[in-house]
Amino acid sequence: MKQVVSVLLAAVLLGIPGHAGHAAPHRIPHLSLRQEPTKVWVNTRSSVYHCPGTRYYGNTVSGEYLTEPEARRRGNRPAGGRTCGPLRTNDSAGPSPATPRSLISSDTGILPDVSPTKPNDALSTCELVRIVDGDTIECRGLGSVRLIGVDSPEGDQEPFGTAASAGLASLAPVGTTLLLEQDVEARDRYDRLLAYAWTGESMLNWLLLRHGWAVSLRFPPNTRYADRFDAAEHAASREGRGLWSVNGFRCRPADKRRAAC
Repeated sequence: MKQVVSVLLAAVLLGIPGHAGHAAPHRIPHLSLRQEPTKVWVNTRSSVYHCPGTRYYGNTVSGEYLTEPEARRRGNRPAGGRTCGPLRTNDSAGPSPATPRSLISSDTGILPDVSPTKPNDALSTCELVRIVDGDTIECRGLGSVRLIGVDSPEGDQEPFGTAASAGLASLAPVGTTLLLEQDVEARDRYDRLLAYAWTGESMLNWLLLRHGWAVSLRFPPNTRYADRFDAAEHAASREGRGLWSVNGFRCRPADKRRAAC
């Protein structure tokens, strides 16, 4: 059984300046689900249910209190798409998102495979000064760097967006020196540098996919490692790593951006 320890504050995981900790490369946060059902308020007119402490909890013209699993079994949906509490994986609606309180850290051990091989040349140095989100970092003197070929949950896909950022921070804490490799295009339309980032002998882009903090997304013509990235995503999904363990990619980030889910 994996040894579980309490999670650090989210600010520490996200590498706020002043944090001196340096997590081991493969010691990453994991998500856990508490099992107690939560009483929710179901608006019986709209079939939307509301969480305790929210504006409309117990405060619509008609409604009833149900456990969240029962509300979902009856076809009700959560307000804003955010569930109130964890659901058992055998509930008809599947596992719910973890809340920030359920973030824990766990030693996942050594991966059974390895990242692509680091090239011998054409690399530039990056001192990581800020983690923007789960797929974008900031390097001293270089500005924002978008990691090629990976796509993490958006900021409005909480708590998955925060979890993905924490996963990146555990793999490459603020202060880490990375080596950057570029592909065909140097920058994206937002003028962010496009790169593969290497921490030691491992590629950060690949690690994010393999640990389940991002999904693969092709950005032609920058597809040098696309097949390896697809394979890493499939392996993480099959093994239930990271956000895959809590159905965190039920709406992929690209689909979220185009309002497809």
